[in-house]
Amino acid sequence: MGSSELSVKQVIDTLLQPGREMHNMDLVRLSALQAEDLVYFEQQWKQAGAEQRLRLIAAMVSLTEDDLTLDFTDIFRLGIEDTEENIRIKALDGFEMENKYTFVRPIIKALRNDDSIRVRTAAVITLGKFALMAELEELPSIIRQDIFNNLLEILEHPSEPLELRRRALESIAPFQQELISNYIEDYYYSTDPGAKASAIYAMGRNCSRRWLDFILEEMQSSHAEFRFEAARASGEIEDEEAVPGLLILLNDSDLEVRQAAITALGKIGGQDAKQALKRLKDNTDPAIKNAAAAALAELQACEDPLSLNF
Repeated sequence: MGSSELSVKQVIDTLLQPGREMHNMDLVRLSALQAEDLVYFEQQWKQAGAEQRLRLIAAMVSLTEDDLTLDFTDIFRLGIEDTEENIRIKALDGFEMENKYTFVRPIIKALRNDDSIRVRTAAVITLGKFALMAELEELPSIIRQDIFNNLLEILEHPSEPLELRRRALESIAPFQQELISNYIEDYYYSTDPGAKASAIYAMGRNCSRRWLDFILEEMQSSHAEFRFEAARASGEIEDEEAVPGLLILLNDSDLEVRQAAITALGKIGGQDAKQALKRLKDNTDPAIKNAAAAALAELQACEDPLSLNF
């Protein structure tokens, strides 16, 4: 019997069998489950082994990244309450693909109540996507305030692990408030390399030209991580003043730095950026060649949305 001939309940039983291979045609059948099928799924989910539950939810997250029309959010809600830490983290990854503000409250609940720092960190990172939506006024004001307050609470508590506070800074960065800018600058001058890297990343998410001098300086850093974050941040700010520094980074010793510089040039645009990217289209390194092609596509889409050729 083919997968399309099975009932939804039979597909659920099949997918939750131990060691069962995940086929996309089966997973798609679990998108936007009807109430009766969702009740059945929850019953079977609770009886399935942890390894199979993780494999299933990971497959759903991966499929959602490729097809945003799929709706596994009811299953992600189950996952965020799971007894297994890795499943809760993976469910939060799934929520990061969603645009509905109704998912903010479960994420905040995980941030505030979960016993695992890894889960709370994943929740903070996921909230970062919704923080950007909030600052763009795409969410109700009460949800916007909830996001801001909960991220700020993490940021203001020195007893919280630095990793969690770093991610809170990155996530809260889109909010255009002087208080947040002060935190970004404080972390920038931290003696902890990770905190400084988060500050540079936050500068890009803050999208303010006030950070451009900091970013240009870090493009010349001896630390590859700082050069990488500076390149990425410059692409978010999209100021052509960063192009000369990015052109230098195209010859960086670190592959990830070169790729970040290429991506940033595609976002910033301009004649110098375009010419540099065209030269890289024939690079012998596949990673560089592919990054240049993607950057050129983005640049061209911004300049002429109807054009498909360079």
